[in-house]
Amino acid sequence: MVRMLAPRLPLARTAIVRLPPKEADPYYLTPEWRELRRQTLERDGGVCTVPGCGRAAVVADHIVSRKEGGADALHNTRSLCRLHDNRFKEDGVGRRRSRAEGQGV
Repeated sequence: MVRMLAPRLPLARTAIVRLPPKEADPYYLTPEWRELRRQTLERDGGVCTVPGCGRAAVVADHIVSRKEGGADALHNTRSLCRLHDNRFKEDGVGRRRSRAEGQGV
């Protein structure tokens, strides 16, 4: 007869944590941003600019963020696939990374 041993570790908490909704900068809803996004994706051929990636680009990203004084200009944007956009911008729980953390490839 096999008897069950009591678990030695307490059960993990499995509650789901809801993150607060992200607040979008209203600039990203303007015709000016849509045009800059279109130009960025066109300039980069619709492909992620991370070396060796090759995935379809779906995001136009500010290299230096607007919050840190980055220009809303073609020279300050790059095209990214969803994977690299998330990797550069957010940590494991969806919080925005600082610019220094998000610059590496």
